[in-house]
Amino acid sequence: MTRGFLLLLGLGCFSSLGCALGPRALEKSHRMYNEAFVRVDSEELLLNIVRLRYGDSLGEVEVSTIAAQYELSAQVEGRPFFGTESTTSNIFRTFSTVLPGGGFNGASRPTLSLTPIQSGETVARYMRPITLEGLIFFSETSWPISSIFRLWIEGMNGLPNAPSASGPTRSFAPEFAEFQRAAELLQLIQDRGELTFRKVEEETLGDPIPADRVTGADLVEAQNAGSEYRLTADKKAWQLARKGRKLYLDLSPNVLESAEYQELVGLLHLKPGLTRYEITQSTVGFIDKKPGAPPSERINLVPRSLIQVAYYASHGVEVPPAHLTCGLAKPTLESDGRVFDWHQVTDGLFTVKAVCQRKRPACAAVAVYHRGYWFYIDDTDHATKSTLNLLRPARRLDLGSTSSDRRPAGPTLTLPVGR
Repeated sequence: MTRGFLLLLGLGCFSSLGCALGPRALEKSHRMYNEAFVRVDSEELLLNIVRLRYGDSLGEVEVSTIAAQYELSAQVEGRPFFGTESTTSNIFRTFSTVLPGGGFNGASRPTLSLTPIQSGETVARYMRPITLEGLIFFSETSWPISSIFRLWIEGMNGLPNAPSASGPTRSFAPEFAEFQRAAELLQLIQDRGELTFRKVEEETLGDPIPADRVTGADLVEAQNAGSEYRLTADKKAWQLARKGRKLYLDLSPNVLESAEYQELVGLLHLKPGLTRYEITQSTVGFIDKKPGAPPSERINLVPRSLIQVAYYASHGVEVPPAHLTCGLAKPTLESDGRVFDWHQVTDGLFTVKAVCQRKRPACAAVAVYHRGYWFYIDDTDHATKSTLNLLRPARRLDLGSTSSDRRPAGPTLTLPVGR
């Protein structure tokens, strides 16, 4: 009977060992690691945005790998007891009782690889303005066009979108109302299914170049750059042919008589009656309206870089009045000296609340503690949560370059946890 009990106990130990490792270990740990990473990544982004509002330095550490190691061991034993009923002189023949015993030992040793985001390529990725390629990427997603334009566009056909918010807080109030109205009109038209952004592959030809001025080296260089030289019909000159992708805003003919279209055409100074407008990009500075210029067939955009987007979002942080009074955060003033309310600029896009208390706010979707206050995103603020969900992956994309995304080349810090 004792042998049978020991056998059953041993089988039970090894059965538990098999159930705790393998697929069951993945089931128990995968969700927890996933939730922990999402929470930490969201908090890091929010903390950096709050830091920018205070003029503090930002920092980012990427969790590149998580290697979880599990160890579980089982032990079964039987310990004999000396019986008291025997009076023989040989005590080793008095083992009349056996006490069964067992034990389990378990350990979890995750190894985290952390990469500080500080390489030169990463800094350049943060500083480069978004390109039309990046806008094409966003136009193919389901994100609202008004959110994309308010975040990544600083000006559109001369309408400023709070340019002073693209960097450290300035002391004067920004201009933004007309741009926000134009973005709202675009969104209304898109919601009705009467607006789409379309990318078109087009070929452009340069001016004719005399045949004797184009060398073999020029032909090779053009080919390496994705272009080619072509002879004209009379074979006396070359033309440089270059394929490129252009972005257009296409409108349904039904929208041409709508009040939204008429107002949008007036705000952007567009040529009325067209169903297609080319989207162009200004690479330097902010383009103002030119007095007396004819209506345009193009929508010219002045893009922001990723760091400018982060600064813009940081003005949605509600700074405690005490921090404005003592100078911890710089206030923006109206012309009459009143403190400017940045909520007018970021309303419906990004709002971070602040509260002074010991515990994390119960209503917070994401919360960070900074300078004695909890800064948090309300769990019912779906617009702000959507913007944060957009910025989380966007900060890892090279939207300012047409080349493929490159991983940061900074040093990797591997921390073995548990020993």
